[in-house]
Amino acid sequence: MFRFSFSTLVGFFAGIGLFMFAVASATENHAIFISLSSFGLVFGSTMAASLISYSTLDVICALRSMVQTFLHAPTSQRHMRSLVKRFVEWSTIYRQGGIVALEESLTSAEKKDEFIRAGIDLIGAGYKNHDIRTMLTDQMDCTWQRQTLESKVLNTMAVYSPGFGMVGTIVGLIIMLDNLNGDMAGLGKGLALALITTLYGVLLANLFFKPAANQVTEKQETMYFRHQLISEGFILMCEKRDALYMQDRLNAFLKPSAREQIVAGEL
Repeated sequence: MFRFSFSTLVGFFAGIGLFMFAVASATENHAIFISLSSFGLVFGSTMAASLISYSTLDVICALRSMVQTFLHAPTSQRHMRSLVKRFVEWSTIYRQGGIVALEESLTSAEKKDEFIRAGIDLIGAGYKNHDIRTMLTDQMDCTWQRQTLESKVLNTMAVYSPGFGMVGTIVGLIIMLDNLNGDMAGLGKGLALALITTLYGVLLANLFFKPAANQVTEKQETMYFRHQLISEGFILMCEKRDALYMQDRLNAFLKPSAREQIVAGEL
């Protein structure tokens, strides 16, 4: 159902690559930017604070959704146009062969689609169109609420990580000053190491957590729009509307350029 997102991959490696290029072009001492203890302090503290703020399952789901930013939802205009075509086909199949013929016409991918499966089950159960609309709308809203929490958790992590980066910097400064003993030669190196945690905190927030939260929100919005199309299609099928009426009605969900590619001869 979800496909690999090359734009996300390009953006991720572009961000990492530009940072590495800036470091490589500015200094030959690259190792100073690597500190496992500093990264562990920032990331570990961020996770700990997130676990205090949310349940363990919510945090795990948020991290999983962050990994899934490399996958994009099937909500392109090409996919939506194919959905309209499928509903045009299903309307004819359902009017001629009933729910059994409709279920047999499903592809393996369509059978795995939870929302399409739910709509067909409701039609097969004999519910009226207004009941189907209510139930599918409730399912859309509940799915939206669950996924909204994932973006909230990621946004919370984006707020926490720079703060813990500053905490790490303060800890490093305290240790540095305690070990200074009048030796000003080590001040610059110690200060640089102390600032690494702030760098890690800012990078985690602005290159990982915030972009992931924004993409989760964007996926929610586009999937909700897709579910609206599917919901409307099943309601029209329940009303046993003809294929031409269904095409014209569902075309409202498509851009004009995409609508023109659905011709009457395909009905």
